[in-house]
Formats: sequence, C-alpha cells, structure tokens
Amino acid sequence: MIEINNLTQTLKLNDGRTLGYAEKGASNGKPVFHFNGFPGSRLEITLIDEKILIDMNVRLIGVDRPGMGLSDFKKGRTLLDWSDDIIELANHLGLDKFAVEGVSGGSPYSLACAFKIPERITSCAVIGGIGPTNFQDVIGNRILYFIIKHFYFLFRISMYFQGRTARNLSKMESKWKKSFNKLPEADKSILTNPEKLSLFLKEGAEAFKNGSKGVAYEGRLYANPWDFKLEEISPDLKVFVFHGELDSIVPINVGREVSKTIPNCTSNFYPNEGHYSVPINHIQEILINLI
Repeated sequence: MIEINNLTQTLKLNDGRTLGYAEKGASNGKPVFHFNGFPGSRLEITLIDEKILIDMNVRLIGVDRPGMGLSDFKKGRTLLDWSDDIIELANHLGLDKFAVEGVSGGSPYSLACAFKIPERITSCAVIGGIGPTNFQDVIGNRILYFIIKHFYFLFRISMYFQGRTARNLSKMESKWKKSFNKLPEADKSILTNPEKLSLFLKEGAEAFKNGSKGVAYEGRLYANPWDFKLEEISPDLKVFVFHGELDSIVPINVGREVSKTIPNCTSNFYPNEGHYSVPINHIQEILINLI
C-alpha cells in the first residue's frame, strides 16, 4: 500500500481561483473529504493519526475554503457554491464517489454537498457541527450572530486582531492555555497534549495566511440563513451526526436538532466527550461509518 502525505497542493479552478488542499493516508484508499472547523484550514487533517488512516485504507483530503490557507477569496460565495469546488477537485483527483465529513464550522459544507450533489457522495458526517441560525439557542451564539448581521464591521475588526494573534504561535498558545479551565476534561486531555496543541495552533494560523477577509466572510455565512434546508437533503443519502454531550462550543441540543431534521440520519452522542475530543477519540468509529 502506498502512503500519501502531501499538505501543500493546489488546483487552478475553472474560474481562475486557486484551491488549496492536503492529502494524508492511503493513496488508493477510500476517499473522504474533510472540512475543517472555524477558523481553520486543510492542515486540520494533521491531527488525525496517519497509522489509523493506513490501517483503515482511507485517503483523507483536507480542503482550504475560499480566502483561507492556500485558497483564493471568492466574493459573494454561498455555502452551496462549495460543492462546485469539491466537484472540480474530485474530478481532478479522479474520484467518482467519495464521502464528506465536516467538523464544527465545517459541517454546513458537508451538508451543502449532501444537499446539492448526493449522487457523488457515499455518506456524510457532521462532527460537533453547527446548525442553521434557528438552531443556535445559546445566548452567546445569538449575540455573536446579531453582531455579525448588524455590525459586520465590528466582527471584521475582531477577526483582524484574532488573525494577528493566531499567526503568533507562542502568543496563541498562551491564550489557549488560559481558557483550558473552561473546557470539559475530555477536551483538556486533547489540548494539553503538546503535539496535538502544536498541530492545532498551526492549522488555525494557516486560516489567516492571507489575512482575515476570508475568515470574516465565513462568519457572515454562518450567521445568515443557509441557502438550503436540512429537511430537503435526499433521504437516499446516509448522514451521521457525532456530538459530545459536554460540548461547550456547540451545545448538544444543536446536534440533536440537526439529527432530528435530516431525513436519513443516525446520531451518535457521547456522554463524556466535548467539542475537540470527538473527532480525535472517535475517528475510527466515524470513518467506519463513512466508508
């Protein structure tokens, strides 16, 4: 079996934009497109143990969204536009069928693909995923979304300063360590691992490689009504939801509502897991379901 670990690949799309992507695992393995959290990048796949991918014969492909990492910004893009980029990339890689998984802020993108191109997708996973604005029932998200919708310039400014901090890895590490006491134990165990934390900080910094414009625009997509409905995803396509019940970033009731709304969905809720721990501690279970 041939292994692949190339984290800095690009594709010139039909509209002239550059799309950045990374690959890891078995070169001829079963393809799974990984859509990272927010803010993040294609490098999120480095958090996944390569041995697991090889043993499971999985080819994991991380993709930078427009304006982040190696991908060019796209003015006026929508969530559903993402599936067009993925189709171009899949065709370039010679992939007819593939699975998709979205973590946290990447979940709208896996679901957008499930909605728009179900004929190309074998299965879809939502991992600690956010839902449409009407599912965001915690006061913090409501306030954030209100600011994004009505005072977008303030959100842009905050993302600018977050980007400056993110690119300073030692400063960002210090900031993260101060927040550890607010996290459930399962998340602390992940982020206090020096190797995992280093990879996490690097993949987050990559989102701001070319500034904060792409990150800020993505926040606007989250805060406004999505351009598709979960209940209209094809019932012929299997969707899986994986969510920690101790998630302090995206509350478990969001995962329950997403799971309940999608026609053909199987939910997996973990009593002792948080937001960051699920995609690490349960990656084998996630991939088994996907492939």
